[in-house]
Amino acid sequence: MRKKMMMLSAILLVIALMGTACSSGGDKGQSPESDVESKGFTNGKFDPPITLTTVGSVGSNYVFKNGETLENNVHTKWVKDNLGIDIKYNWVTSGDQFATKVRLDLSANNKMPDVIHIYDPQLMSDLIESGKFMDISSAFDKYASPKVKQIYNQDPMYWAQVTKDGKHYGLPTLSRAQQNDTLLWIRTDWLKKMNMEPPKTFDDLEKIMDGMKKTDFGTGPVNPPLAISIKDANMPFVQWRGDASWIFGGYGIIPHYWNKWNGDKLEYGSVQPQMKQALAKMQDWYKKGYLSADVGLIDVGKSDDTFRNQKSGIMTGPTFQASVVRSALNKNNPNAEAAPFPIPAGPSGKPGLRNTTVPGGAFLINKDFKHVDAFFLYINKMYEIGDPPKGSEFENGYAEGYDYVIKDGKVSSVEADFPDKQKVNVASYFLSGQPFVDPELELNSYVKLYNGEKPSTPFETRMYNAVPESERKDPKNVLEWKAAYYTLQQKDNTLANLFLGPPTPTMKSKWEALVKMESETFLKIVYGKASIDEFDTFVDKWKKMGGDQITEEVNDWYNSVGGK
Repeated sequence: MRKKMMMLSAILLVIALMGTACSSGGDKGQSPESDVESKGFTNGKFDPPITLTTVGSVGSNYVFKNGETLENNVHTKWVKDNLGIDIKYNWVTSGDQFATKVRLDLSANNKMPDVIHIYDPQLMSDLIESGKFMDISSAFDKYASPKVKQIYNQDPMYWAQVTKDGKHYGLPTLSRAQQNDTLLWIRTDWLKKMNMEPPKTFDDLEKIMDGMKKTDFGTGPVNPPLAISIKDANMPFVQWRGDASWIFGGYGIIPHYWNKWNGDKLEYGSVQPQMKQALAKMQDWYKKGYLSADVGLIDVGKSDDTFRNQKSGIMTGPTFQASVVRSALNKNNPNAEAAPFPIPAGPSGKPGLRNTTVPGGAFLINKDFKHVDAFFLYINKMYEIGDPPKGSEFENGYAEGYDYVIKDGKVSSVEADFPDKQKVNVASYFLSGQPFVDPELELNSYVKLYNGEKPSTPFETRMYNAVPESERKDPKNVLEWKAAYYTLQQKDNTLANLFLGPPTPTMKSKWEALVKMESETFLKIVYGKASIDEFDTFVDKWKKMGGDQITEEVNDWYNSVGGK
């Protein structure tokens, strides 16, 4: 018996020694997963590739070449070949069905993807509350590159939507700063014919609109002079195109926005006294025919159609409206001239316009995902590509033949120079569906070019090459550059929406009815179907129907995320 016990002890000792030898580095294939991860991250590529699952959506604006899809394209191939990350989509649907499909997966307790990009604040909040997604605070500290940390540390409010109990349950996606800040785009050839200068005040603007209605420009009646849209049911006066919020901004208020209008407390812009004056002004403009008769029925995306077709002399919109002038207006009339101008001052004595919210959506990471370092390798690399160094393979753009071509030995991003006349927004293939860049980079680059400086970085060169060569001869008249200059000039006149959180408890049950009442009341006032005094009745009802309680809840959220 004793002999058997000694033999068993010897066997156990040998097994223990063998285990020690293996853990000392005998078989590398048995290395702990954390070591494999760190090597992939450190080396800048996972070998063999790891899989990252996600879900996605495509809209009518997506363009694919060479039989590609969202699941298999020039970007996903590059990521797998160069980073060792194999992006797999569990499903892809249309943009309007995306949130519904995510909710179905959540309610059915289906396995969530490793990484999911969400825009909807309520859905984002519900996913965070589900407990299926991780706090990325420590991962961000460990894996985010210095460049990424510098960008995300510019404003603590970037993190507001994903913050819960002081923890960060996602990585916000950041838009270009001031990308939707509004300008007036005016037919300058019409101004010349009327012998008028660009407007400095609302009074100047009214004289111009009145002159446009009374002047024959050889293109038929001008109807309406001002092309805007107030159709959207949720925020009808605040739009990315055809925006009307600057009219209210001229009175020191922005409808639908939460801000400290009267002190240290957030209040809802649409119920402030200044709104009544602004609505009266819009009602007056509508009666005088300065606005379209069906301004409340025009789709936002079609708000500038009358400007394109030379029925309107003024449209509103941000820097990207330069494409409307170049590709639509000038196509209909090669001799037409138009340019951007700052928003004029209102009765408050200064201009006021909505401020573009930089954080828009976020990446949530599945708490069971074992390769969070792979996600950050992707993020770090994408921000590097967004502003690449000289000599980078992305110096000219994301992919030749997609967002740039070589024509006559020169790089061009002008769509007309593409052999198939089709330029592709490669960034729409990214996990975020948009470029990864420092929010301030594009605007500052445009202004530099506007001031006559030559591009000194690949990013600036991209911006430069996106403009037809014939226009670059006079930097002060390049539409995008001029628009960027004015956008930056009016930055101090922007008014921000400080509520970026999910719907509050009372909002969930009351907000839809409140917004419906607001939209219907305001539209009746603009159309002249209700007295301007109807605004006072609306405010009283809004407060009693839950508005006061919502205001308290909004401030509770704001204070909880460190708002100042």
